[in-house]
Amino acid sequence: MNTLFNAGLDSTIIAEVDSLFKPISHGFQGIAVVRSINGEEISALYRPRIYLTAPISLELGDRVVATVSLKPIIGTLNQVGFDQEKYAISQRVVGRASIKTKYSWRVHSHSSLRQKLFDKAVWLTRDLSQQGLLLALGFGERHYLSTVDWQRLQHSGLSHLIAISGLHVGIAFGFGWWVAFCLFRFGVRWIWAAPLLALAFATGYAWLAGFSIPTQRALVLLVILLLFRALGVHSSYRYKWLLMVAAVLAFDPFAAYSSGFYLSALAVAAVFLLLSISQHWRVTWQRLLFIQVGLIILMAPAIVLLFHGFGFGSFFYNALFVPWFSYVVIPITLSGVALSYLPLVGDAMFVLADFCLTPLSMTLPSSQHFWLPMSLPMTKLLTALMALWLIRSLLNPKIVSLLVCVTLFHFASQSQNDGWRFTVLDVGHGLSVVIEKNQQAVVYDTGMRWAKGSYAQSVIVPYLHAQGLSLDTIIISHFDSDHAGGVDELLAYYPKANLITSQQRVRATQPILPCIRGEHWRWQGLTFEVLWPPKMVRRAYNPHSCVVRISSAEPKGSVLLTGDIEAIAEWMLVREPEALRSEVVIIPHHGSKTSSMSKFVSAVDADIAIASNAFRGRWNLPNESVRQRYLRQGAVWFDTGQAGQVSGRFSSDRGGQNLHITTMRSVKGEPWYRQMLRKRVE
Repeated sequence: MNTLFNAGLDSTIIAEVDSLFKPISHGFQGIAVVRSINGEEISALYRPRIYLTAPISLELGDRVVATVSLKPIIGTLNQVGFDQEKYAISQRVVGRASIKTKYSWRVHSHSSLRQKLFDKAVWLTRDLSQQGLLLALGFGERHYLSTVDWQRLQHSGLSHLIAISGLHVGIAFGFGWWVAFCLFRFGVRWIWAAPLLALAFATGYAWLAGFSIPTQRALVLLVILLLFRALGVHSSYRYKWLLMVAAVLAFDPFAAYSSGFYLSALAVAAVFLLLSISQHWRVTWQRLLFIQVGLIILMAPAIVLLFHGFGFGSFFYNALFVPWFSYVVIPITLSGVALSYLPLVGDAMFVLADFCLTPLSMTLPSSQHFWLPMSLPMTKLLTALMALWLIRSLLNPKIVSLLVCVTLFHFASQSQNDGWRFTVLDVGHGLSVVIEKNQQAVVYDTGMRWAKGSYAQSVIVPYLHAQGLSLDTIIISHFDSDHAGGVDELLAYYPKANLITSQQRVRATQPILPCIRGEHWRWQGLTFEVLWPPKMVRRAYNPHSCVVRISSAEPKGSVLLTGDIEAIAEWMLVREPEALRSEVVIIPHHGSKTSSMSKFVSAVDADIAIASNAFRGRWNLPNESVRQRYLRQGAVWFDTGQAGQVSGRFSSDRGGQNLHITTMRSVKGEPWYRQMLRKRVE
């Protein structure tokens, strides 16, 4: 039987659309299930799921017959940021396919009811200010939320209200129970009417959300509770929780690779713990308040690990908006979805829901003032102290005190270091290097941007927050999009940062410091020397890249940042070879054969050579002859496409001054799914 990649990179497939399609920069994309490849039917048990890119928006249930270009799932890998490979496997997706429009292709329309309801909701909310929130609440579709909206929701601690999960399914269950109670008053006496109708409402909401992992978990828990009630089984919260987790993993084993699964499981465990503590409380509102506050506290470490900060305003926002959403916004929104095909009625419901979101839209911008960014070391410290507090009753007080002292001492010793660090972030085909010392940072280049985001937003800023770094200076080598794509976002986050570049004008309001040969300065004990270009230019292209050498005397170390210079600039630079000598070089132009000529490689004479590029990217970089040139010179070669984020630390150890290199793939390892995706194995 032909498998996906064995069938050839250009193959004819029949695939069925299995998700809502979203607009992207070059068409529309969604998930499809491949039913046949090159005319050979695939067994239902082995049908691969792929990300399918099409020139038009396909609909749920559509069947596509087309010749496609197949590619493996290749993601970047950094200490923080989105892990595309892990997310893909959690969705059971094993590859990418783009429809080749030069060949004939056709679509057999079998649009599903969910697709029709979604399209109708998009149309009815097209002029409403809160369309993004309404579609997220109704269908779990967050594409219509802006980046700013999502960031504010995270800062307020309300992102869980927008991601359809157990709370939403529970609300639908409760609404169904209330409807059954109303029917009971009108003469319906069937004892199972209430639980079955409530479960039907909950299942319907989960279906609208595409049966996401959190909704699966909630449905499984509801079924377990109803079965236990029907059978008269009494069990502990712990047993119910374990049964829920086991059932979800049995139904979808790949859920174990989704952070949403762990957040959901942790949230349920926290609720069960708080319920058991407060089970004898008689005052309902006190118990509900205790559970709400306790849930925020217990979930705080997980929130900080994911979002690298904590919103202290979340207590206020949750106390105000969880009841408001539960009893008002979500029921009205779901009513709008259910009644969307009734003339005027569905429209009126969405308008009312939009109006009910006004209090949120008015208060949400203030959430940024309550947001406290936290570094990973601080997060680990707080998590350890919280764990010790939770188990304090199980240990001798003296042992607890000793463990607290050891934890604090370890944290203090880790934060003391006389060296400095550089990090080449994995930003695909692009470049971004962070220089760190004394909790301060300089960023050299920002990677690229795309329609709804950038590497500055998704990798650089989270990395700075995770490391507890304050950004002092941004150096832009030149203004090609893969090097300067995120400069605006980075300046928006850090408006006081200095901007250094060889381009004369970047933004009308942004002062620029020149990056021209001869400029040099001291920063945190490090020396920065600009070796190229000789003058400022109106538009900085590859030949005008800022070449900067960073060095320190104690501990002794040096890094050469080269941007995208090419052979002509290298010829000019090698006239002063002593200025180029560096222990580490970020190789020019991602390893293109137009750069890194032999004399330049010899003059730099680096011990470590690092290429920043995408794994199997469209440009096929780095060029093998360039790599061999550095290897013959005696350099150790690293490639972010292969190794992920590459970090180095210059420090003074007892044995002398040392450079320590770590790669993210060596730290995180190579689990089976990364190898499978990168090697095109299904």
